[in-house]
Amino acid sequence: RVLNETNLTKKKAEVDTLLQQEAQQLLQMRITLAEKHRTTFHHLSELQQRIVEEELIQWKRRQQLAGNGGPQEETLDLLQQWCEALAEIIWTNRQQIKRVEMQRQQLPIQQPGPDILPELSTTITALLSQLVTSTFIIEKQPPQVLKTQTRFQASVRLLVGGKLNVHMNPPNVKATIISENQARALLRNERIKDNDNSGEILNNTGVMEYHQATRILGVTFRNMQLKRIKRPEKKGQETVCEEKFTILFQSQFSVGGNELVFQVRTMSLPIVVIVHGNQDSNAWATILWDNAFAEPNRNPFCVPAEVTWSQLASALNCKWTYVNGRPLSDSNMKYLAAKAFNINNPPESEDFGQSKISWSQFNKEPLQPNRSFTFWQWFDGVMELTKKNLKGPWEDGTILGFVNKDRARDTMLMSKQNGTFLLRFSDSEIGGITIAWVAQDPNNPSERQVWNLQPFTTRDFGIRSLADRIHDLPHLVNLYPDIPKDEAFSKYYTPI
Repeated sequence: RVLNETNLTKKKAEVDTLLQQEAQQLLQMRITLAEKHRTTFHHLSELQQRIVEEELIQWKRRQQLAGNGGPQEETLDLLQQWCEALAEIIWTNRQQIKRVEMQRQQLPIQQPGPDILPELSTTITALLSQLVTSTFIIEKQPPQVLKTQTRFQASVRLLVGGKLNVHMNPPNVKATIISENQARALLRNERIKDNDNSGEILNNTGVMEYHQATRILGVTFRNMQLKRIKRPEKKGQETVCEEKFTILFQSQFSVGGNELVFQVRTMSLPIVVIVHGNQDSNAWATILWDNAFAEPNRNPFCVPAEVTWSQLASALNCKWTYVNGRPLSDSNMKYLAAKAFNINNPPESEDFGQSKISWSQFNKEPLQPNRSFTFWQWFDGVMELTKKNLKGPWEDGTILGFVNKDRARDTMLMSKQNGTFLLRFSDSEIGGITIAWVAQDPNNPSERQVWNLQPFTTRDFGIRSLADRIHDLPHLVNLYPDIPKDEAFSKYYTPI
């Protein structure tokens, strides 16, 4: 019996030693696996930062610049592929961490030093949360100048919805309009009460649908309508056309069988709300400035009070080219700079590129003491005039447009033969174009003079086109510098 007890004790000691060795090996494997997970999570974090903080932010920036006429942003399909692949890897790693936690509960082993498993669990869950919340985006923005009582559309998409099986229980999305201050409060994680919005939108809820063929999970709001707007208190000299709002899209859904619940939200580009069509131009001034000069990840919706002329010129050219086809030339830009800075006949060597122009100069101060309109209102007027009535001749290059009265007379027409004419935008009227031509002075036949017709506007061209009016006037012979007028305009004449 004593011998048996001795053998059993010896056997137990051997088993204990073996178990301790196995436990140490298992512990070492757990530590090694945890370190590998930490390294993997570091790489995943870097990759996610590149996709979410760089590629997705750049896509959103291109989307905003497209609002000023920039190139249309590419589709989201490639970004979705990246996000889906990343979501799959993160989800797999999170499941591995959950399995490790379960094994530890089943076979607890005391670990010397700090345990990094809780940190790993927190990290991988945070990565998943950031990916999900960052990929809830607006694919089609609502109009940035929004008139009350007018229908509008927008579409929202979740780039990782298919991979995380969110579509198995399709989430609802709700749209509300909030003010600039409310948008700032949201980014500070302050709650906004459901009834504390800045207006009422009809048809503002929808259910996200999954399209199997495209793997897109999204919802399109086709018939939203801003029924009313509640404006905040004015800031200083700010007008209603400088007030910015945003449409907030919100949803809630779960993944992993209700294991994780996500509350997601995304805000539209800034919106200016108008109630009359005559506010349209000033509203677009606010939007153009915001789209052009907004910084990524800004505090809503801060923009610089002044920019360089070259920055503004680039934005104006982008908008003009989108609307009217042919871009603005260097001489057009010099003319616009002189007008914006109220400088008559600047020297040819003048370079306005780095000169600062303020928002006030752009669309608050009148162009000159004797003018009742701003630089933007004048520019927008000739842009709309060209779009509606003069697009063909502008694209042909037969309209010079951006030429001041003195230059047209002194350096262009007076050196040409009688009957030479050019087309220039009116300085004195919004949305007007005039014909300047050189001819004999009827009161003094030995002298020549440059004449300017009363500017034509869209209303005039609704009666008779520019080309037909030029055709009607026999004293207009050659388009500057020496192109017969029929050669330049006959294709636009109304057939008799």
